[in-house]
Amino acid sequence: MHCAKPLLTAIWLLALCAGCGGGSSSVTTYTGGGAGTGAGTTVSVDTPIGPNTTEVLVDSGPPSFSLGAANIPYVSVTVCAPNSGAVTAGNCVTIDHVFLDTGSYGLRLLKSSVTQLTLPAVTLAANAALNAPAGTAVECYPFVLGGVWGPLAQADVHMAGETARAIPIQVIDDTSNTTLTAPADCLAAADGSLFSSAASLQANGILGIGMMGYDCGLSCSQGDYAGFHVQYYACPDAITANCRPAAVGAAQQTQNPVAHFVPDDGNPQPDNNGSIIRLPELPTLGAGVAKGRLVFGIGTRSNNQIAPGAHMLMADANPASTSYLYLTTSMGGSVYPDSYIDSGSNAFFFNDASIPLGCKSSVGVSKNGWYCPPSTAPAARNATLTDALGNTAPVAFSIHNADALFGGSSTAFSNLGGSITLAPRSFVWGLSFFYGRSVYTSIWGQALSPNGPWNAF
Repeated sequence: MHCAKPLLTAIWLLALCAGCGGGSSSVTTYTGGGAGTGAGTTVSVDTPIGPNTTEVLVDSGPPSFSLGAANIPYVSVTVCAPNSGAVTAGNCVTIDHVFLDTGSYGLRLLKSSVTQLTLPAVTLAANAALNAPAGTAVECYPFVLGGVWGPLAQADVHMAGETARAIPIQVIDDTSNTTLTAPADCLAAADGSLFSSAASLQANGILGIGMMGYDCGLSCSQGDYAGFHVQYYACPDAITANCRPAAVGAAQQTQNPVAHFVPDDGNPQPDNNGSIIRLPELPTLGAGVAKGRLVFGIGTRSNNQIAPGAHMLMADANPASTSYLYLTTSMGGSVYPDSYIDSGSNAFFFNDASIPLGCKSSVGVSKNGWYCPPSTAPAARNATLTDALGNTAPVAFSIHNADALFGGSSTAFSNLGGSITLAPRSFVWGLSFFYGRSVYTSIWGQALSPNGPWNAF
């Protein structure tokens, strides 16, 4: 395997990753309108329950994000000093409004949210072949118009009744808690903008629970960043100029916590092979708050079995393929070979010239725009998803007028869509797709039948 897929943006964008295919995640901000206030109807689904489940919340985001978020799923995560055993106030902190992303890998938290903990740094040995000194592992995780920068640390991660012990997480440098200034290569890869606060990130952190167990792979393990940005550095001190590109083995890269969950509640199988997101059906104009469930494990307990009749789609598992980790979407006469299902994208994103784009709420949105068909006639579409083995799944959906959606008090929408001019081959089945169904995301290499990577719904 080569490289896993990076994630999120603040205005709908595509992420970059050294040596990898696959999708990315995104979040689109809007301007104007009354959305994001958190007022209005609350729509919930409260099953399944069990020690391997926790709540997913779609609301206006952390208080410091003044614009109000739209269609962003959040969870709470408890982080403790590594190998600390039981959760205690002195060794642990619970962080709310952590962005839930099935299109990325690893836990990334703002440094300010974990300052009360003493988390040991992930350190690297000197590498003479790369001219890299011994030092702390520091990661640059860029997107098209933004990114995150910060060191790796070891921590225990607790969610629901699950625990991942002593895994590497990324500690994102906050504006007021910067350990090292990001190097020029990182700033260039992030288009000059780093997310360094809850206000810019629209969250207190990112929980990446996608199809892989770690966030890069072969390129980073070999320290081969030719033609790409440098993802990992070895930094021997607090001077940025002394940081050097580093080779970081898979086990020391930022880890998908789910892949490391251990069976500690009497269940004979670990819930470490994937996840299920279940969100409620929504009214046409959305909901002020939507509450759903995140379930850990697939087929490991009675509450996470694959539903009869669910469609299972295998992502392309060939790292040499241009369609690596992608599915294909067909709609009308158009084919989108770089398609993916991703809770970290907050809408349907695709190009369809027949749907009007002239939304007032698109003002300030870079390179793309929201779809605004007449509010009395939403754009109904029928698509087919096809996987690498030729299996197919039909999906019917609709796109409502974004101005009408944002003009109310809702933050959760099942019919929000936008253009994706940066990537005309892509169809992103973002959070709008997740409402009213259970969406399964396997983790490649974990015990499953069949083995991943795949989605089901």
